[in-house]
Amino acid sequence: MKRLTLISACALLAACGGTHGLRDNTPKLSSHTGKSVSAYVECARAKWSALSANASASAKDESGHVSATDKNGAHELLDVTADGSGALVTMYERQNPKKDYDSRYREEAISCL
Repeated sequence: MKRLTLISACALLAACGGTHGLRDNTPKLSSHTGKSVSAYVECARAKWSALSANASASAKDESGHVSATDKNGAHELLDVTADGSGALVTMYERQNPKKDYDSRYREEAISCL
């Protein structure tokens, strides 16, 4: 039983490790949208899902996020926070330094603004 608990804990930490620490990096995008948090998150989730099978999203009234990890080792994260008449969108990313820069996630985030 202890072994099963340890394996479960390690799997949970590995799953969370993809976006952990991304907020420590300089944001790659910081902008405002006139859309609500949920509308922006849904737009970005749909577009990022087309780029990565590992895209996920969650949204509440005041905040939300979209994250994705692709097969090339890129980790992408959007934080969305309610701000007056819309939302503040901040994007963080960590890409595989051995691969060419992939701007598609950033472009899709911008297209949802």
